[in-house]
Amino acid sequence: MSTKGYIPPQLDEPALKALVLDTLGNAPELGTVETYHARFDHLERGLSVDDVIHGLERDWTFDRSPEFNKDEWQWKYRIATESIDGDEIVIVIAVDTTNRSFEVVTRWK
Repeated sequence: MSTKGYIPPQLDEPALKALVLDTLGNAPELGTVETYHARFDHLERGLSVDDVIHGLERDWTFDRSPEFNKDEWQWKYRIATESIDGDEIVIVIAVDTTNRSFEVVTRWK
């Protein structure tokens, strides 16, 4: 992957929320929005896909400033939100701004 070229601007919270909700609305056609790691590598965390979707659909804030991953050429966002049970969780998503899609990289309590 190139480490030179146009880096798309990072999204602010309202723009990212719109992208996430749009992608979730199209999820049946797109398939899963989680990486294998996010879904299966840390089952001991007790977080399901439903917890992630709930957390992304509700009000949330950035847990920290977005970071640009030059290896994947994507912005990575850490989202502070809640699980279905009301537990505080952080969800890390990688966003392809050009294709208006995202993938959950990992999540934890």
